[in-house]
Amino acid sequence: MASMAQRVAFITGGSGGIGKATAHKLASRGISIIIADMDEQEGAKVSDEVAKKWNVKTRFLKLDVTQEQQVKDAIASSTAWTGRLDYAANCAGICESIWSEEESITTELFERTHAINTRGLWLCQKYQALQMKTQAPRPISFEPPCPHKIPGQRGAIANVVSISGLQAAGLAAYTPSKYAAVGVTKNGAKFYGPDGIRVNALCPGWTLTKMVEHSMGAEGTIGSKENQESPVSKAIALRRMAFAEEQANVVSFLLSDESSYMNGSLVVNDGGFHDIR
Repeated sequence: MASMAQRVAFITGGSGGIGKATAHKLASRGISIIIADMDEQEGAKVSDEVAKKWNVKTRFLKLDVTQEQQVKDAIASSTAWTGRLDYAANCAGICESIWSEEESITTELFERTHAINTRGLWLCQKYQALQMKTQAPRPISFEPPCPHKIPGQRGAIANVVSISGLQAAGLAAYTPSKYAAVGVTKNGAKFYGPDGIRVNALCPGWTLTKMVEHSMGAEGTIGSKENQESPVSKAIALRRMAFAEEQANVVSFLLSDESSYMNGSLVVNDGGFHDIR
């Protein structure tokens, strides 16, 4: 994907999980990386790791995605540093408890989940796209080349949603927030597509991250062996949960020129869990 070289990506939730894996994946393509996250210690650490490993420019910004002014300032600071914003991967999200029944969760938990997973996503997408609209289109390039001229594009946004945004999974706070995130993505594709800005979503299935371990009440206990033997894994056709790097591969594709005609798409990557059970 040589067409991605010399470009800039803004990644929320980049201190761990799919966000961290996405930072490494995009940096491996030669893309400059901005990591925006609440976790200042881990975020700065990942930023340094990525810069040293892939020899690209990186920067860390502390960001609470629920705060509109912080989102606006982060985008402005990023573009002041780089001059433009080519890609955005919105990976920030929370899932406090997978097993919560509706009557057992508090209004505060419901609102906190939606503030991050829905409102925060909407704010990030909105201000990322507004910046992209101000930029000159860049040419589309991939191999083997298309014999026809493809119009240039101003940017691409990939939102990390969930298969819980496609099915009633019973997660009382998380599932509604992800259904709403699907709507944010679809609306973004409709609003910004005419400006040459593509908006798509990755809908990952069960993925081995700290968030999933926390929500299952199994912090630090799910390694490769435990993954294959867990009841969750036995419900997946591939008989294991995904690794974050496997989800980052899809995010990278959605941002690349190879997906130049994809807009408003929801890409499921779940090992055969959602549709074939």
